Amino acid sequence: MANIPYKNITSLISNKQEIATFSIVNDSGLTYTLCDRTDLISKETNYFASFKMPYEYGKLKTGSTLSLQSPELQQLNVDRMVVSSVPYDKYSEIIDGRSATFIVPQFSGLTSMSSVTVVSSTYSQLTKSQSSSLLGNNIAFLFSDDINLPRTGSTLGSNTTALPRTTWNETPFVNRPQAHAYSDLDVNDINTDQRPWSEVKLAANYILETYPTNTNQGYNYDIPVGFVSLDKGFFVLTHPDIVDNIPWTLGYNLESNTSNSGATSATTSVYFTDTSVSQLTFNDISINFRTSVICLALPAEFTFSTNPSWNLTYNIQEYDNQTNGFDPVQITEIGLYNKLNELIAVAKLDRPVEKTFTNLITFNLDIDV
Repeated sequence: MANIPYKNITSLISNKQEIATFSIVNDSGLTYTLCDRTDLISKETNYFASFKMPYEYGKLKTGSTLSLQSPELQQLNVDRMVVSSVPYDKYSEIIDGRSATFIVPQFSGLTSMSSVTVVSSTYSQLTKSQSSSLLGNNIAFLFSDDINLPRTGSTLGSNTTALPRTTWNETPFVNRPQAHAYSDLDVNDINTDQRPWSEVKLAANYILETYPTNTNQGYNYDIPVGFVSLDKGFFVLTHPDIVDNIPWTLGYNLESNTSNSGATSATTSVYFTDTSVSQLTFNDISINFRTSVICLALPAEFTFSTNPSWNLTYNIQEYDNQTNGFDPVQITEIGLYNKLNELIAVAKLDRPVEKTFTNLITFNLDIDV
């Protein structure tokens, strides 16, 4: 009988699609929380372990293998950090690690505010995200012209950025310079950025630090001011020049939604209403996995129906007599089966499609996961 219940699909293509959406976070949606690893009573101290940050100095000593290979990570070994979380409705799966611009409030005098601009980038190569031997996967790092300008020396014998490395905040963000890691340098790259070490704003400057030495001079790695957990939506500020200058008393307490002024002002979930001094922008990336399937119904295929309204007895007689006077069938849905003959997807049509004994119909199905 011509009623073939199923057949192999004609073609199948699977691909990954990324959709970028520009997001803005400010006002009460952008809060700041101070974490101090020396405060063993505060629950916020647990954030250090949660972000895989050293919860005490000795967990990342300057003489450790990791610190010697990646001294830029040693600059994250600080006692205090500020955490800002992105609201769940502002990002979907992951933040583009090249795209973030973070305006952070700072004290200007005792009673007014200014700001520093912090932007995201990645080490060695500008990418949407990277893995860190300290912090894990899906990480970007934060940098600020107000703290240290990009390193201008060579890596592996040549400058790896086409544009001049004069600012972190290049526009569009795809033109931002990638950060230079110490491991990017060979012996000829040492001291190609000859800025005086005394002008470098270190985040961590321990007594045991022996750099620079007589044979190891120059600015040889970019110093981060924090990092971003891209798939969890957390921005973490670590550089003391920023962290120690947050104007907590000039903000508002999210829990009580009241002014945070006073000697006992909070340092947890504090927000600022002035968007000129507190705002975060970035590209949110949603990832869609799509499988495209082509199903082909040839003449003499899928011409019978078990629907009670279709005259099965008459049409069988037409088939046996080879007179081909079939009643057409109406296709309302398409089922897809796996190799185990298990139904895995059903496509519902918005209107019935007529299938006669002699016509050919092609269905293009897109399955989003």
